Amino acid sequence: MVPLGEPSMRDVPTGSLKLEDTAFLSPPPVGAPLYQGAKALVVHGFNPGATLDLERNGVIVLTGVPGGFPQPVGALLHLSAPLVAGDVVRARQQAHGVTSGWSPSVTVRKHTQDHPDGLPRPRVAPAPVHRCGSRTGVANLLTGSEVWLTANGTEVARVQGAAPQQGLDVRPEYGPGQQVRAWANLDGDSSPPSPVQDTVAAPVPLPTPGFYLAYDGTRQVQVTNLVNGARFELSRNGASLGTWRTWGDTHRVDLPAPLAAGDLLSAVQWLCPGTQSETSEFQVWSCGQLPAPQAEPLQCGDTSITLSMMATGATVKVYRNLVKAGEGGGPVVLLNAPVEHGDVVHVVQSLGTCVSQTARELTCLCVAPHVTSDPSGLDLFPVGQVDYDGGTTSIGGQTLQIRGSVFYPAQDDGGEVPFNKRRGKRGPVPLVFMAHGNHSPDAASSLGYDYFQQALARMGFVAVSVDCNQLNGWTGGPGNITDRADLINASIAHFQKLNAVGQRFAGVLDFDKVGLMGHSRGGEAVVIAPSRLSRPRAVNIRCVLSLAPTDWGATQGALEGCEFLTLLPAADGDVFENDGAKYYDRCRPPTFKSQLYVHNACHNFFNRRWLENDNGGNLPTMSRSAHERVLLTYGCAFFRSVLAGHDTLGFLVGTELPPATLTFLVHLSFKWSAGLTVDDHEQGNTIARNSLGQPTTQSGLVAGEYRFHQATATQYNDSFYGDSMGMVAEPGAAPGTFRSQLDPPVTLSGKELWIRVADVFIKDMPPAQTGFQLGIELTDGTVEWVDSDAVGGVPLPFDTVYLTKSMLSTLRFPIRCFGSSKILRVARAIQLRLNRENARPLAFDDLQVIG
Repeated sequence: MVPLGEPSMRDVPTGSLKLEDTAFLSPPPVGAPLYQGAKALVVHGFNPGATLDLERNGVIVLTGVPGGFPQPVGALLHLSAPLVAGDVVRARQQAHGVTSGWSPSVTVRKHTQDHPDGLPRPRVAPAPVHRCGSRTGVANLLTGSEVWLTANGTEVARVQGAAPQQGLDVRPEYGPGQQVRAWANLDGDSSPPSPVQDTVAAPVPLPTPGFYLAYDGTRQVQVTNLVNGARFELSRNGASLGTWRTWGDTHRVDLPAPLAAGDLLSAVQWLCPGTQSETSEFQVWSCGQLPAPQAEPLQCGDTSITLSMMATGATVKVYRNLVKAGEGGGPVVLLNAPVEHGDVVHVVQSLGTCVSQTARELTCLCVAPHVTSDPSGLDLFPVGQVDYDGGTTSIGGQTLQIRGSVFYPAQDDGGEVPFNKRRGKRGPVPLVFMAHGNHSPDAASSLGYDYFQQALARMGFVAVSVDCNQLNGWTGGPGNITDRADLINASIAHFQKLNAVGQRFAGVLDFDKVGLMGHSRGGEAVVIAPSRLSRPRAVNIRCVLSLAPTDWGATQGALEGCEFLTLLPAADGDVFENDGAKYYDRCRPPTFKSQLYVHNACHNFFNRRWLENDNGGNLPTMSRSAHERVLLTYGCAFFRSVLAGHDTLGFLVGTELPPATLTFLVHLSFKWSAGLTVDDHEQGNTIARNSLGQPTTQSGLVAGEYRFHQATATQYNDSFYGDSMGMVAEPGAAPGTFRSQLDPPVTLSGKELWIRVADVFIKDMPPAQTGFQLGIELTDGTVEWVDSDAVGGVPLPFDTVYLTKSMLSTLRFPIRCFGSSKILRVARAIQLRLNRENARPLAFDDLQVIG
């Protein structure tokens, strides 16, 4: 555990450490999953220049294979016979006379177990594809599959046994006006074709190539600033080392001999004849300037370390308590044992005989979730799109049109294309209905979520955006919200008809699995739509996503019977009260509810047709693409989990992080309905008793129960905008504690303690974060503590200048973080301790035992 006030990561001089080398060499992991029919597999993380052995079903089938360099994609090992379901595969490496142990085993399975709708759809990546391009990358492939490219329907490249992201040499080079598509096949199953990429002219002039820092002793160089599909020539001290085709903007070149300090590297690139760029030059740095590698934060219990930055071609060594515990080529290095509390980890990198002058020093955090997969990146189907018109309906004394747009899994991309036959045969698909809010009636607001609709359609949902423009304008009030809810339900009823008698959607829609997403007034409408009399029969609305919702008073009571997610933009200049916090507090879901409070997010930028920044640019505001990324990642995780049963809920719980998302700005609240609630302060039994009816005591602080709500006599102050009872603890002159008794005692081993907390905003923004400690009081009277900083910390309030809010977020305290994991923990009480020199009032709610 990190001592209070100590950083979990820093650089220290390598020479000041008495590092002890051992013969341990990390096993190189085999890229998983592996599928039947694959003709190749990928091995990662080995030492540069190592040789590799591959074992299949207990028999070594490849031995002494030169691995080359593990960066950027590992070694692609081709097999003499395709893999078969049930095969068990593992790998090992040999380097500098040492043989590693075997990597964790990977068992081969049929791809249809994970992809019942067939192979994922390949994607030409990166784009664009340039005229005269000689190499193209294809992504979203299953390892070991066959992949090929066509230009205007004619094959121009093919690879047997591909990597997950594979480059293909194009012959002949692309011409003008060609349409490029990628295709894949595995085990006799063919994918849909990729979206069309039209060839475009290259930039004029071509940019000058660059170089990532290269140090003395490396045998790999990283050339940057390349044009997708170009050729480039690399020279050393004026002598050409060769010419390479490239895809993407970066290319790693393996060298025949190590570089020396002062060597002059140069590169030039070209596409079509006469398009040669200017030549770049770079002088190789001395290895005495080699810095420490940079690593992702460690979570206690981790069995590997992930490098976020390292020198090209370097070997990485990891030391636990000054003794070597891992060695490999990154970006992941397996360790010989899990990292435990109190361990000090040092990471160095070397090139030849030169070791980095500094070492990255890390201690593990109790909670440090890792970046994993992209919940919005499941790409299975082409996407079709049509507008729908369901005629008119009478709502609230008005005649309204039932209309909007729908995106769906299709046979190919485009409008008016047939529904995907393979997906349709497997059974009906879930639906998500979306509703925009109030904006200028001249803006086509319902088209503003097309990026979200397309992402859902690619993964097998039907995504409908309801046109509510008829209800936009200067009118408001609860009636406007109920009208929107009824219009959403009218669209649901229309699709029931299409499912019964239509052509494109006949028999393919699953009304037992329906989700709703609403924005602004639409975000309030989706909260009440499930309980409206207008809701069609035989429709099971399982989940609701409420994005920056209003509160016009249409919600009379709590949302029940639906899983719930609300997304609250902290820099919202329209619905600045973040009314969705009230819906979160009131909601009574069957399984869970989640809240995302997103710093630097405004109201409008989630809708592509709402162009202005609603806070007027007066608050820090992230880019429009960053807004869309938040909705895509967390929204897709939500709908995939509830409607498709996918394992994506960890993104909402906070055990996983999505890539390419500003997760440090996202503050989560989450509550399981089935958790043991120690105290949510809703029983009216005063601060002296918890929700279990057991006594509480306080010492050295003043704690009381308050309504976290506006305009109530029982509020602590007016900075709370939810609708929950909670506790505010005010620090005294010395560290204070609050004790909540458990009777009977609770066995906590293997579980987690969750609590919602907020730094209470009083008057002025505090200069630095504060925090607290949470303790478990064992039956023998001893108390073990974990600091809030070790589980993510208490965020500062988001400074809106005129309306700064105290917004609670959930912190998770795994019991494994409290002392030795080998001891069975039975607790008779849970304690909170305000122990900071800069202690301030903290708000607490929803103390739960989970697991």
